[in-house]
Amino acid sequence: MKKLFSCFGVAAFLACVWGVRAGAQNPRDPFIDHNDNGETIHVLPPPAAVHSPRDTQPTDAPVVNGTAVFPPSYGSGNLNDHGGPEIPDAQFRAIYWNSSVANSTATSLGYATIKDQINGFANVFSDGGNWDNSPTDDYTIVQQYGSLNPISALLPNAGFRVDTQAAKNRISDSGIRSYLASLFNAGLETPTASTIYGVYFPHGMRISLQGGVSCSSFCGYHSNFNYNGISIKYAVFPYTDCNACSLTGKTVADILTIVTSHEIREAVTDSLGSAWYDASGYEADDKCAWHNLYQMTNGGFWVQPEYSNGGTRTASGFTATYPGPGCVVPNR
Repeated sequence: MKKLFSCFGVAAFLACVWGVRAGAQNPRDPFIDHNDNGETIHVLPPPAAVHSPRDTQPTDAPVVNGTAVFPPSYGSGNLNDHGGPEIPDAQFRAIYWNSSVANSTATSLGYATIKDQINGFANVFSDGGNWDNSPTDDYTIVQQYGSLNPISALLPNAGFRVDTQAAKNRISDSGIRSYLASLFNAGLETPTASTIYGVYFPHGMRISLQGGVSCSSFCGYHSNFNYNGISIKYAVFPYTDCNACSLTGKTVADILTIVTSHEIREAVTDSLGSAWYDASGYEADDKCAWHNLYQMTNGGFWVQPEYSNGGTRTASGFTATYPGPGCVVPNR
């Protein structure tokens, strides 16, 4: 999500200090919030929070023959390499707070439960081959950003856990970190620096940040914390049956795969918030958020485009020419 930069000028400085101390989500910068410990959290805002009346980009991408590249709606220029780490060998593991969310039937594509649909998506989000401009390059477009750590074409599905936690009205970001740590402490989950732990919450359970709560201020986010010297990467997924995070014609599971595609790619390309982002501080998927959404060739899952710098690049162990610059929808 978008980076937080320093403020300049007396008035801007005072506004910036007030915003940080108050923890408010700046309406001019809905991609930034703060958790209960005061740390910057880069959130995915709801569609209405980022759509401008002047924006002519469609919500769903038009169907074309071949790879399509659409202009980004946010940020400034290409992504820049700031020297921080990527995740070279990422895998994804879903953790469901309880069976209420795991067994929800708000699905599509013939899947019986949200758990089944997310699992199906995780199986095919990466096609397992290096980027080659194929119709299934939904994930591997990120390989162009494998500078410090070459990014593998593989994104293994590490399975899922369906927990038995009682639903709450709210949980804070530090509460989510404590929850993950408790799973590690109990030996129920294995802490690794390469796993992205996606935590899915049930209907009505809100995640609170200083500037607002899920399903009104944001639809998901990714972050990291230290557990016994291991850098844990995690992503937070509220149940998207709320008006703010809904889109006409798409189920809760469809929105969840869209948000999951966003957070996985950003966690890989900017795992600690110090790697790839543009001159305005936007991460790769921020630049293409909520515009030109499309269904993957593999499985028909709804995802969002990934921003590509374009050009010929030697990264992740091979040389390739990428489309762009812009938001890339693979061959359809």
